[in-house]
Amino acid sequence: MGSKSSPLPADFEWGFATAAYQIEGAVAEGGRGKSIWDTFCHLEPTRTKGANGDVACDHYHRYEEDFDLLTKYGAKAYRFSISWPRIIPQGGRNDPLNEEGISFYN
Repeated sequence: MGSKSSPLPADFEWGFATAAYQIEGAVAEGGRGKSIWDTFCHLEPTRTKGANGDVACDHYHRYEEDFDLLTKYGAKAYRFSISWPRIIPQGGRNDPLNEEGISFYN
């Protein structure tokens, strides 16, 4: 057996990732419109066993704590997704932008 080597490159950086619907919550706050997931997760009979993203992890209200946790755990990379209904609440290409939603992501 040769020398022990890591299966990852030496410059590999561990990172963290989130998906907006799974963490943000605040589905009716900050000027956010409804997404297809808001509708789907509230269909009856339920297809999600009653689970939805209405509150989720409450990242919308707790993002500062969440970023503190990323720092605590040594995150060097963070990928997040945005909720388009928070940016374009009416959903159309030419519909107005939600400045409050843009501010949240900034």
